[in-house]
Amino acid sequence: MTNTTVEIAGTSALSEKHQRLCVWAGLAFVPVFGAVFIFMGWLPPPSPNLGAAEIAQIFSDDRIRIRIGMYLLTFVAPLLAFFGAALTHQCRMIVGNSPLVWVQALSAAVLTLEFLIPQMVWQTALFRTERTPAMVQMLNDQAWLLYLGVVGTVMVQLIVLAICIFHDPRAEPLIPRWAAYLCLWVALGVSAGGLIVFTHTGPVAWNGIISWWIVVISFFVWIASMSTLMLRASHRIEDELAVSITTDG
Repeated sequence: MTNTTVEIAGTSALSEKHQRLCVWAGLAFVPVFGAVFIFMGWLPPPSPNLGAAEIAQIFSDDRIRIRIGMYLLTFVAPLLAFFGAALTHQCRMIVGNSPLVWVQALSAAVLTLEFLIPQMVWQTALFRTERTPAMVQMLNDQAWLLYLGVVGTVMVQLIVLAICIFHDPRAEPLIPRWAAYLCLWVALGVSAGGLIVFTHTGPVAWNGIISWWIVVISFFVWIASMSTLMLRASHRIEDELAVSITTDG
């Protein structure tokens, strides 16, 4: 008798359908995030070297557009939770019930909040028109320092994922070994975000080539690459499930 709920290594056909749903939701984060930042006129971001009056003027002139953008981003950021769930499932499929799977899951949850909280700080800066330029500048500084400067969480995710991929005992790993090296390179790339606390100008300022462009491009390349590999792994697992069902039948 055919059993459509048969499991292999703790998964099922239904779980793999959910896995692909999570991957696609996470992948959708990339173009939507970029589109919203273009809509707000923040690609690249306003310079940290701008004075309080200049920052306040930007927030005043583009008030409605920025508020709409931040409102949209509060719906976009949770897509990272889906991507984090997909990564966690993938780690569990590779190394089983390792503590590293929990590290991956918790880091993914925190990373989602690290996108949401700065967005609400910007909304706070925009909430009352009577805020002083100095207050608006302070809130803008706080938001950018949180947005790009807190890099430890995603670095933990990347390193944990690399370790899991390296420890795949299969003759043909679910995720190819080169992806582990990609994770480590991306971890190095995003680490530059932490340097924004040291300067207002130059390549490691929050609008600079290193701390903005390299960090953002590295992060998005990682999401796109891992999404492609996880979709391929999910279809492979589903094929193995089909063989198992046929054998059991």
